[in-house]
Amino acid sequence: MTFAYGDLCARIYDLDKPIGHSFGDVEHYTRSLAGVTGPILEPAVGTGRILIRLLRDGFDVRGYDLSEQMLAVCRTNAAREGVEASVSVGDMLTHRDRGAYQAVIVPCGSLILLPDRDAVTTVLRNFHENLIPGGRLILDIPAPSFDSALPPMRHWWDDADLLTMQTMHVAVDQLAQQVTQWLRYELWRDDTLVTTQLQIFRLLWFGLAEFTEMLRSAGFEDVAVVGDYSDDAPTSTSGVWTFEAIKPA
Repeated sequence: MTFAYGDLCARIYDLDKPIGHSFGDVEHYTRSLAGVTGPILEPAVGTGRILIRLLRDGFDVRGYDLSEQMLAVCRTNAAREGVEASVSVGDMLTHRDRGAYQAVIVPCGSLILLPDRDAVTTVLRNFHENLIPGGRLILDIPAPSFDSALPPMRHWWDDADLLTMQTMHVAVDQLAQQVTQWLRYELWRDDTLVTTQLQIFRLLWFGLAEFTEMLRSAGFEDVAVVGDYSDDAPTSTSGVWTFEAIKPA
């Protein structure tokens, strides 16, 4: 089982990364999918920030997520944007639909929320199985970071509600290549704390050559990688690596 967001976390996620917001990823995925006319799958679809834009641009996209709370936000966002989102509950570790998709996309670094490298290997093989011959996998992961400093508390207003997020703990395990973060989410109304939720994030990291080899071991070929949603190879300052790989015809 992969990681699932709670309801307060899903609400804050949508406030922080609303439909229409882009880090450059929306445009990059749109460009990379040019010419794809068949079905596209987005695992870990979340609130629909990428999926809804692609639907509006005429792509045939459907998605799944382990979080019912995220999917509820996604459906609300899709209805507001005037598109129909085909989304359902699903888990990357178990979802298989042999040869059903021309492309699989995993934006937002969602893959690093998997519990360990064995799980990532399983998921990459599932993606390979889900693609038609010649189909394309596009995904991004953050470049490794070893910063254990606690970031400042963040907050958002949603009408009269105040929502806050505080990172309480960060631990870096260089042997497991994993960062553990404890995040506390709170909802305040009329100067009164309404609810608090704690979520523990365990985030994997990978080396560039390591992840390239994992894709090849899963059966992909023609692996290419760019940095920070550009068309250029990553550099030492790149914060995000986007991989593209092909299932052999």
